[in-house]
Amino acid sequence: MPILAHFYHAILDALFPLTSAEKTVLSYSPVRAMDELPPAPTPPLENTMSIFAYKDERVAKLVWNIKYKREPRAVAIGGTALFRTLEEIAGGKTTIIVPIPMTKRRRKERGYNQCELLVGEIAQLDAKRAEQTGNERKFTIKNDLLVRVHHADRQTLKSRPERLAGAKGVFAINETALDEIKASTPGALSASTAIVIDDVITTGSTMKEAMETLRAAGFEKVLGLSLAH
Repeated sequence: MPILAHFYHAILDALFPLTSAEKTVLSYSPVRAMDELPPAPTPPLENTMSIFAYKDERVAKLVWNIKYKREPRAVAIGGTALFRTLEEIAGGKTTIIVPIPMTKRRRKERGYNQCELLVGEIAQLDAKRAEQTGNERKFTIKNDLLVRVHHADRQTLKSRPERLAGAKGVFAINETALDEIKASTPGALSASTAIVIDDVITTGSTMKEAMETLRAAGFEKVLGLSLAH
């Protein structure tokens, strides 16, 4: 890890000392985490699924460490859980993985997109699996396909209908990236499954809008997967 990253983490650890729940979940191996952490309830949205129950303090701290601390152990746990789940749900079609994007302003403030961190871990695990088995990679990563054109106001105190209304129009398609997919294979949009990746599904408003944007672009099969709900 670069020196600046070590310094950044040291400051965060000083400001936000690890809680017992954080110490516990960060001590897990990715495999143990999948055995120990409770499964998520069914998300409030069709064609989506989540892996862990966010109401569990360990899961909440896992997500926090990915989202705000870029903690490598947390990213490894989250990415492995997503990768294993993707292997189970991906069919025979080409599978395109699309992380929920953030605005340029939010990326500048934070320095990274936590969903892209998780997708990066998925890509590494997919490459490793392909190398070990001699097979092709299962997943095509498209970080630039979905664009966030504006960021909705904070959703914490809003009702579900208010959140759904607030998420309308926040995403757009990068036409250049879409054309690359179309050029790769004849009938690519009908021959592919697009899976949107998010860290947390709460009401499903953000995921719903992202999935509808991809469907409007021509993808016939669109699924949503989050680390927690």
